[in-house]
Formats: sequence, structure tokens, C-alpha cells
Amino acid sequence: MASKSGIVPMVLAAVVGGSGALLLTQLYFSIWIEPSVTAEKAPPVLEVKPTVPGAVAQKEPSPSIDPRTDVLRISNQTQFPIRVVLRSHLNPNHPSPPETPHFKEPVHWDFAPQEGSIGGLKVSLPSGPMQLYQGDVLMAFALDGSQKYWGPYVVGDTQQPTLKQTDAEWHLVISP
Repeated sequence: MASKSGIVPMVLAAVVGGSGALLLTQLYFSIWIEPSVTAEKAPPVLEVKPTVPGAVAQKEPSPSIDPRTDVLRISNQTQFPIRVVLRSHLNPNHPSPPETPHFKEPVHWDFAPQEGSIGGLKVSLPSGPMQLYQGDVLMAFALDGSQKYWGPYVVGDTQQPTLKQTDAEWHLVISP
């Protein structure tokens, strides 16, 4: 016959073991697989048309509209915080030495999700008036690590940005 001192550890072991078994039977595991971010939408494909020197006339970049009214308005219609980057040409109306780069230093603006989604927000440059020329490149990408991007948008060559003649403004709409 078991003594009283031997029964207490056995009861304790049975209670702990039974509680552990009960808890293990109540655990549920679920696994879900989300599609890859890159599988949702393929990036835009750029078509490059080869040119033969002398065979195709070089197209001069067209001058910007009046610098006093040259405004870029950006709308973020996505659910992502984004950064829009502008890589601008040097002014084509002012010649520069051949060894100088053809682009200015890039500038960027950050937008919260849906910021300026209805009418857009006017952006400006810290160094002076905003002037867009044909061939200037705009690119947007998400800042939240989702690896989403929009563009490149080439002024005068792609559908965006568009020049609204009524208010003399360039409009760039970043949409999902």
C-alpha cells in the first residue's frame, strides 16, 4: 500500500499531465500562403527603338511652358506611402560644355497614402522654379517595403504627366 507522502506526487503528476494533454488537444494550427508581390502585376515593359545615326532626325527637347506658370501637381491615389523622383534635363535652351552631365541632380517628394488623391498637390524645387522639359523622367515607388513602383514617366513621351492647358499645369496621377 502506498503511503500518504507517495500519493501526493502521483496526484500532482496526473493533474499536470492531464492538463498538458488537454491543452495540446486544444491547439489549432493554420497555414496560409499569400501570392508573391511580384506575381500580382508585371512591371511595365519599355520598348526601345534602335536608331541609326543620320537616318533619323534628332528631336530637340521642346522648351517648357512659361516658367511663371510651370507647375507640377502630383496625386497619390494608392494605399501606399510613396516617393516621387524627378530626374531633370539641363535647360536645352542654354548650351553647356560637352563634358558636363545632361541631367540635374535628382529631387524627390514623399506622399502619404491617398495624399492629394483628388486634386493633387503642387510640388516645388528648393533651388528655384519648376520647369519640366521633354525627356525629363519621373518615377514613383512605395516606401513601405512592398516593392511597388510606378513609371518611369517620361515628359512628352509617355501618357503621364499630362499638361493641362486650361491651368498651365503638369499633372501626374499615381493610381493603384
